[in-house]
Amino acid sequence: MKIAFLASPRPGAQEALEELVRQYGQSTIAEADYVITLGGDGTFLKALHALLNVAVKPVFPMRTHGSIGFLCNPLRMSDLGDRLYSAVQIELPVLQATVERVDGQQETLFAINEIVLVRQRLQQARFKLTVDDGNATMTLAGDGLALVTPIGSTGYNFSLGGPRLPLGSQLLVLTGIAVAHRNPWHRAVLTDQITLDVDIVEAEYHPVRIETAIEAIPDIRKARLSCNGNRKTKLLLEQDVLNELTAFSGQFLEYHKRPF
Repeated sequence: MKIAFLASPRPGAQEALEELVRQYGQSTIAEADYVITLGGDGTFLKALHALLNVAVKPVFPMRTHGSIGFLCNPLRMSDLGDRLYSAVQIELPVLQATVERVDGQQETLFAINEIVLVRQRLQQARFKLTVDDGNATMTLAGDGLALVTPIGSTGYNFSLGGPRLPLGSQLLVLTGIAVAHRNPWHRAVLTDQITLDVDIVEAEYHPVRIETAIEAIPDIRKARLSCNGNRKTKLLLEQDVLNELTAFSGQFLEYHKRPF
């Protein structure tokens, strides 16, 4: 069993890294059977993003002291092989955004938890939304939008009033950020097969940027959002952790084929 350990720069994570490498050795990501992250949710999200361009490797995150690791397994030094073998493997969807900037430049970015479009100035932006090349359309004003996977639904999305989704479900959440009160829409649960086109109305005068946990692109004119079925990520969680997350998910919105 070959393991690649990746750790947060925090002292607690570095101390754990030193001890685990002493016990189990350190492999490169290319040759490793497993990737184990030491830190919090941000550390394992960075690892998952890095692996998108390498290979599909199961990632087993462990929470170290002082880190916020809502989606992490507890830190223990012993019986690591048994823990990896018995952990539940969850395949996570990968969001993709194909973006056109105001200057015409095109870029693509990927996300594991959420893609957020947000205003760049202290004035609301206007967003024209089109589902599946015209199946449904609407225009709304507000501070922004967040397209969220199940693993991201318990974080920023939940603070915005969006629903929590069960891990492993084939659903996404589209949640509005400070949507104008005159518009009754502010969230929808969608299938992960959906394609969502977002056009920024008067983008030159109401600038918007698009963000993931890893990168950001300013001054966008439009973005096509979807799940990329060719890119996969695998998360390993122990059953106790998964049970807690499942209980926390609670109720979620009913899926509607015509969300708007």
